Amino acid sequence: MRRLNAMWRLSAGLCLGLLISTASAAPQRIVSLNLCTDQILLQLVERERIVALSFLSQDPFSMAMHDAARGLPTARGNAEEVLALAPDLVLVGTYTTRHTTALLRRFGIPVLAVPGARSFDEVAHEIRIVAEAVGEQARGEQVIDAFETRLAQLKATHHEPRPVTTQFVSGGYSAGSGTLYDDIFSAAGHLNGAARSGLAGYGPLPLEKLVEHGPANLVGSDRRQGGPTLGNRLLRHPAIAGMGARELVLPARQTICGGPWNLDAAEQLRVRGARP
Repeated sequence: MRRLNAMWRLSAGLCLGLLISTASAAPQRIVSLNLCTDQILLQLVERERIVALSFLSQDPFSMAMHDAARGLPTARGNAEEVLALAPDLVLVGTYTTRHTTALLRRFGIPVLAVPGARSFDEVAHEIRIVAEAVGEQARGEQVIDAFETRLAQLKATHHEPRPVTTQFVSGGYSAGSGTLYDDIFSAAGHLNGAARSGLAGYGPLPLEKLVEHGPANLVGSDRRQGGPTLGNRLLRHPAIAGMGARELVLPARQTICGGPWNLDAAEQLRVRGARP
């Protein structure tokens, strides 16, 4: 504890000096402790301004921008580790690293908590608040404009009737209205079967509801699985096999966080999930 307190005092002093000297300047020593803020940050600032990203930033399964993150330092998210980096801004998720966030704020480190995006509108909002925090508002608007331009191009390819697509993963969990999947499906020109069955947010979708709306496409997960489980066996239920739905997988790295990679997922679904 003495070592930690000494580190806090040293780092707080360093950061106070940084804050005083850069009070009117954009942050130059930025740490991100969240997978989604990692990717927003990489779109907005030069690598030289990033002191560390989250440890997940190097994982190609989870991180859409893992190539851009390669070679940058990473942090696990404990307070001692972050304070030693003397950041002038720390980006965190709203529901992650809460203890570290509280301690950083206690010692005067600017912290911006960014909630996870549940829609494309929220993707734009998050880019804007991070862009303002790092002093890159113009760059933020460019990123948003590029996203919206590509989204409009995707929507221009839609045809009627729109196929029904449903996410259905281990345990019967699905994504209904008010989720990134809902907007991804819409961008691809598809209807969200779970939302049509009344599911709001993420949660279990009863098998009866799935069979009732009979989707043309079932979107599964590429999450690494261990041995067989009851949840996984549900996916092999005869009623599901009898629907004749096309089974597709959208990479987790394109759906976990909000950003341009969501449109990569939508493009894959548009092509692979088109009506026969």
